[in-house]
Amino acid sequence: MGELQPMYLVLEDGSCWEGFGPGIEVKGEVVFDTTPVGYPQAVSDPSFAGQIVVFAFPMIGNYGVDPERLESNKPWASGVVVTSMEKGAFEGPSFSEWLIENGVGWMKFVDTRRLVIHLRERGCLRGAMCLDKRKEIPLSQEEHPVKTVSTKEVIRLEGKRGPKIALVDYGVKRNIVRELQKRDCTVIIFPHNTEAEEILREDPDGILLSNGPGDPSLLEAEIKTVGDLIGQKPIAGICLGMQILALAVGGMTEKLKYGHRGANHAVKDLISGKGLVTSQNHGYAVVESSLRGTGMIVTHVNLGDGSVEGIMHERLPIWGVQFHPEGSPGPLDYECFFDNFVASTKGVL
Repeated sequence: MGELQPMYLVLEDGSCWEGFGPGIEVKGEVVFDTTPVGYPQAVSDPSFAGQIVVFAFPMIGNYGVDPERLESNKPWASGVVVTSMEKGAFEGPSFSEWLIENGVGWMKFVDTRRLVIHLRERGCLRGAMCLDKRKEIPLSQEEHPVKTVSTKEVIRLEGKRGPKIALVDYGVKRNIVRELQKRDCTVIIFPHNTEAEEILREDPDGILLSNGPGDPSLLEAEIKTVGDLIGQKPIAGICLGMQILALAVGGMTEKLKYGHRGANHAVKDLISGKGLVTSQNHGYAVVESSLRGTGMIVTHVNLGDGSVEGIMHERLPIWGVQFHPEGSPGPLDYECFFDNFVASTKGVL
């Protein structure tokens, strides 16, 4: 790693945050994440595509990057902002080296505590990580990021005795696939724009809608496809997948002020009454009042702001969660999601 130089994080509200970095200039929506560990998994989550991630935990980079444990084949975040980028003895690349090798900008010595408070008060803002504090801030994004992160071709992963699962990829994390494979499922991963007819042609036992980045309401073709699939097979959705499911039945979504990103978000299961600690990464949520008359009921709520964290249909085997039951990083308090999904494909639920 070469000599670091002064850099600036310039936000669209005119504020400027100073630090040091390797000189890689990037732009994107600036969001914060409370994850203390699992930072390689966090930034390799495709849901972070095009975003500059501010880590609230002060010391990041204490350990190196294990390629076998990433959530995709590269980091999708455009930039990383930290208080301290730690150094140490690593097997494999350090976090900072890995970011540089993949063209991801980063800054350290930033007052991230004050920056997180700023984002909580102002909401997530567009920004640029740059060498010149007079940098112009881009305010629009031309292409929906789902188009960038989704697979471009159908991928088949053969299982043994488990059901056949059609996984629609809006930006799927690898650990979702791993959880299905642990249950001996045959997994067929479809591109985001695959039509219902092609998915049903494979005669899957169940359909899983993955996580992914961006505004779900803009994915009109994907919403229509899910609408065409409803009633055909058991369907479950995770994060963006749940939002698309809600939109497909006539619900609405809204942008949260600063989103939920981290591995320690408290959720209440309204069915069992239990509390869960969950991993989350989203900037949008389902509007609870919009579900009236759709057949969907709320099953989980966020204990921080009361937003919808889970839904299910009153009659059909259709449901979803806003959080990440597969963790990575984060807890596995609701790993039973995958057991329940597999059971539903066998007509148990």
